[in-house]
Amino acid sequence: MNFTKTHKLTILLYTLILSQFVLIGCGVAESAPSGTASKIADKIFEESGVTFRAPERVTLDNDEDREFYLGSTDYPEFTDSVAVVPMIRVDTRVLYIIKATNKGDVEKIKTTLKENINPDRLVCVRFTLEDVIIESRGNVIFMIINPIPEEKEALAEAFRTIE
Repeated sequence: MNFTKTHKLTILLYTLILSQFVLIGCGVAESAPSGTASKIADKIFEESGVTFRAPERVTLDNDEDREFYLGSTDYPEFTDSVAVVPMIRVDTRVLYIIKATNKGDVEKIKTTLKENINPDRLVCVRFTLEDVIIESRGNVIFMIINPIPEEKEALAEAFRTIE
């Protein structure tokens, strides 16, 4: 077959366009923040500049804590998790970091969290669903309950950018 210069350029152009779709489809995996759940929480607080009064850290590794802090025990396995709460429970702010054992379980965990966020049961005081943000990067799930919009957004932005 004898290709003209136009045919060769057209084939080259189609090849470049197709390769872009292949590269986008196989894109670089979203990177998760590094460290333990507690270290990730530390990075988020440091980056955001937000502090909790007398923070207490609770590892969500038993059914009692999962039921109280997450509203259910019906979650896939976690490799690591922490809830950072003010020791004085009149404050509704809570930061959660959950590391899924399997990256494939992240969406199920996020969906289960959304289904079980119950303003009447979690923590000890009332909040609204507008106070909640749930996001993920890699196998790490971030959830914040915070009625102060500036703090809530600063914490979420810190989660999005920390390494």
